[in-house]
Amino acid sequence: MVSDNSAENRTDVFIPGAWLISPAVTNTYTARPGEFVRVNAHDDGVTIRLPPAAGNVGAEIVVKEVAGEEEAIAILASTGEQLARDGSPYVTFRLVSDGATWVEI
Repeated sequence: MVSDNSAENRTDVFIPGAWLISPAVTNTYTARPGEFVRVNAHDDGVTIRLPPAAGNVGAEIVVKEVAGEEEAIAILASTGEQLARDGSPYVTFRLVSDGATWVEI
């Protein structure tokens, strides 16, 4: 699947079974399906925006705080979508799309 991501000035390509690895993210970032997002929340919390769950059934996103900090990582689902998460801050978490929601597993 290929999509234009003008907000991040990039073209996203999703290849089932292949993982993308982000550079260390230090501020707001939009994750892509099949991405391992490395977060460095050293000084401030970091916001990770999720792509729409619809159209990404079975896709995974893993977010990992790599600097060893205990800072909060905020996760924002697409407009109108819910995020199945218990609300506590995580240093590592894994999300899977069921087509309607990103579910933390």
